[in-house]
Order: sequence, then structure tokens, then C-alpha cells
Amino acid sequence: MIELFQAAILPHQLLLSLLLALVICYWLLVLMGALDFEADLPDDIGLDADAPSGADSSHGHGLNTGGAWLATGRFFGFSQVPLVVWLSFLVLFMWLGSLALNEWYNQAGSVQQAALLLLPNLLGSLILTKIVTLPVAKLFKAMGDADSEAEEVMGRVGVVVSTEADASYGQLEITTANVPLLINVRTRPDAAPLKRGTPAKVIAAGPDHLFYLIESAPQT
Repeated sequence: MIELFQAAILPHQLLLSLLLALVICYWLLVLMGALDFEADLPDDIGLDADAPSGADSSHGHGLNTGGAWLATGRFFGFSQVPLVVWLSFLVLFMWLGSLALNEWYNQAGSVQQAALLLLPNLLGSLILTKIVTLPVAKLFKAMGDADSEAEEVMGRVGVVVSTEADASYGQLEITTANVPLLINVRTRPDAAPLKRGTPAKVIAAGPDHLFYLIESAPQT
């Protein structure tokens, strides 16, 4: 451990060590609840889907970088996961890569040699970050799909199809243009149970969208 600490504070390693320390502090604060983790995916910055392909979005410079930015994000993976997650993996891999490369090829501790090793370290770290974030991206996509479902049913009116819907159990069927949506629902603890066939309105989403809160809706 002493050797690892000494290697981490060498001049060519110190900046990456400080970045890694910041990453660790951030996630510790998130775990303790002192910071809120923003799980939203990065916005498609600089790209207007409705703009003509020849439109100049760079205020006279004649260059639209939106498409290039999005293509780069998809290639390296930082448009599929929250940027803070992607950067955390990148910093970790660069820190480990710097330790390994300088141990193998820069035992003299030359700053110039360390600078030359920075490019292969960055490229390798980008590839590893892309690979590691692939399953993470699927997780956040599933979370996004759950949010989309919540937006789709929020405020909609359906019919109770279980024997009744109360504060502990219930199912609601919402008519759509395609297949009807069947969702698990609950009433508020102080509300009366709703019998089968009763119209009900979705008013809120429960934890992790496992169920939705409903209230009685007027007969139409």
C-alpha cells in the first residue's frame, strides 16, 4: 500500500490521482445522500431535428457540430449513460493505465515519457469505458422506458379490473389505440376501496413505478 501511495503522488500521476479522489468523494456524497445523482441521459446538444440539413447553426462559422458531437457520443458511449458515470469510469481506467504504463515503460519517472504514454492510455481507457458502460447503458435504457411508461399513463382514466383496488392491491386497465395497458395500482390509505368496473384516474407513480396511485373518476 505504501508503494501504491508513493506511485499515486508522483508528478506525472498526481493530476489523475486528484481526479480519482474527486470521483470517489462525489460517489461517497451520493451514497450518503448529500448529493442527488442525476440519472438523466445527456441531451442532444446542438442538434435541431427540425432544422434543414444545410442550416448554419454556428452563427456564421458555416459548421454544424451537432451531428459530429452525437456521433462521437454514440461511438464512445457517453450519450447512452449519464455523463458523470461515463467520466467516473474513464478517470478510473486512466489512473490505472497510467500506473501500469509508467511502471512498465517509464521506471525513471520522466515527465516527458509520461506525456508520450498519455495518448495510448487515453485511447485504451476510452475503449474500456465503452465496453464497461454497455451493460450500464441497458440499465439506464430500462429506467428510461419505465419513465416513458409513467408519462404515458399519468393522468389517464381506466377501469378497475381486479375484484377491488385498495391501498394494498389492485389492477387498472387503460384503453389505448392498440393493446390495452394493464397496470398495478393502489389507492391512498385514507381512500375507500374501488370495486371492479369503477372508472379511476392515475394520479401518481409509486416507488420505481412498481405501481400507480389512483382515485375515483367521474362516470362518463
